[in-house]
Amino acid sequence: MWPSLALALGACGNLDNTPFRTGTVHGRLTEFDPAVALVSLVGTPDARGTVDAEGRFTLADVPAGPAELFIVATASKAARVPLTVQGGQSVAVEDVAPRPAGTLDLKVKSRGSLKLTQAQVSLVGTPFQALRLDVAGKQRIGPLPEGCYEVRVLAPDFVTASGQGCVGPGEQKLLKLELIPEDAWGRRGCAETGCDSDTHCAPNGQCVGCMDDSQCAAPLTCRGMRCEGPGAECAPCEGHWQCTPAARCADVPGNAMACVMDCGVGRPACTDGLTCQDGHCLPDPSRFATCGDFRQ
Repeated sequence: MWPSLALALGACGNLDNTPFRTGTVHGRLTEFDPAVALVSLVGTPDARGTVDAEGRFTLADVPAGPAELFIVATASKAARVPLTVQGGQSVAVEDVAPRPAGTLDLKVKSRGSLKLTQAQVSLVGTPFQALRLDVAGKQRIGPLPEGCYEVRVLAPDFVTASGQGCVGPGEQKLLKLELIPEDAWGRRGCAETGCDSDTHCAPNGQCVGCMDDSQCAAPLTCRGMRCEGPGAECAPCEGHWQCTPAARCADVPGNAMACVMDCGVGRPACTDGLTCQDGHCLPDPSRFATCGDFRQ
């Protein structure tokens, strides 16, 4: 009798438990655009499904255990939904009401201002994978549900760069990353590597901001191989040297950088059209969305 019992227990250990390692998730979106709507798993973006004409979705073979749905409902609304999946069972999610989505505006520069070619960015664990950066090293990523995301950038001849970007409902957030060239590539001159769209290749093999005044936008002039100020309030800039002595270069609405004045107790009032926000004179949001609007 004992040998028979041992044999039976051994046979149970060899049973295929695969059906109990995964489950099925289904639910419905209260608002959606079938042209863009999709549902996937945070951390497992290949596990995804589409949304039918009535807003219903189904995800099969979802690993058992804690999980989180990553949902893009429309071009401006999204959601993340935590849940627990029971192996071999079907989980019904309550109707999902998407919230205003956020966006990450990524700006990538290379150390030494070397040219980036075939650069790609991915949001780890989401369907946003291998997005191409434009010639200025920029990419807008969204719509995104509220949360924090690891951003990873790859480009030939550069070390992979990563950073974290967090967005709230309807928030537009700027994220800057720097790519460092691999040693061998970084030692080559700009005649071979090329320079990014904001710089020029100098005879010494370095990428520089300018070599003469014609390469600077007025009223900037070329000094020490970089375009220097004085730039007026809300004028675009890359550093403090492109602003008047009383202003400094800072991030402003519209995910750009511009010359701004400090404000507050003991400081002069802001120029008409600008208001004091967090200690800086920035465009009055009731009149101007960005510094570009203010300048116009």
